[in-house]
Amino acid sequence: MGERKVILITGSSKGIGALLIKNFALKGFKVVLNYSKSEKEASALFNEISAFSNGILKIKADVSDREQVKLMFDQVIEKFDKVDALINNAGLNIDDSFLNMTDEKWKRVIDTNLTGTFICSQEFAFHFKGENGHIINIGASTGIRGRRNGVNYCSAKAGVITLTKCLALELAPKIRVNCIIPGLINTEEVMTRYDLYDKNNFESTVNLIPLQRIGTSEDIFKVAYYIVNEDTYINGQNIFVNGGDYMG
Repeated sequence: MGERKVILITGSSKGIGALLIKNFALKGFKVVLNYSKSEKEASALFNEISAFSNGILKIKADVSDREQVKLMFDQVIEKFDKVDALINNAGLNIDDSFLNMTDEKWKRVIDTNLTGTFICSQEFAFHFKGENGHIINIGASTGIRGRRNGVNYCSAKAGVITLTKCLALELAPKIRVNCIIPGLINTEEVMTRYDLYDKNNFESTVNLIPLQRIGTSEDIFKVAYYIVNEDTYINGQNIFVNGGDYMG
């Protein structure tokens, strides 16, 4: 791979983010593990990766706070001298019906999912000094089709999808920006939200997916790794990784 690339993954202490950062480290990348509240999980993952790689940095930062994000990128540059790629994975769900949605629930979800993606992407662009950078945003198909009791989350993800297109236009050719839109992935949050620990419900859900299985975090990693590691002609795209469950 030549000189080791540096990738920062927000919200990478658990779920999809944790798998992404571990696998990028296994592939020889220098990695920045970002978290906001999950100190225990972040420390355990940091220790696990440190056992096979010295190219890891752990930083606590709220992605919706400009000053914390600025400091995070400054720390990355101080340690690694550069940053090559950013995956905006940090996300938050606070569900409620539209009529019961409070301003606080709306703002917290928008701040993390949409404003956080904006702030981190802008600071990445400010700090990037190379010729072949990447931003990958993590979207959601519900940002296109909507869902009940998730007006804040769906609106935020719709914003992320459009933000991706805007950044792809403005940051090219030095930085390519794409959006990965996962389907049902076997994370704790998804399994619980959709009651997939129930055998009958799991089977009926899988039967609706053309590939006849739910996704794994490895499915997301394979696409992210290809985008970041190869000199592709891919920019400004929504890349659905969902087994055909939703075809936008």
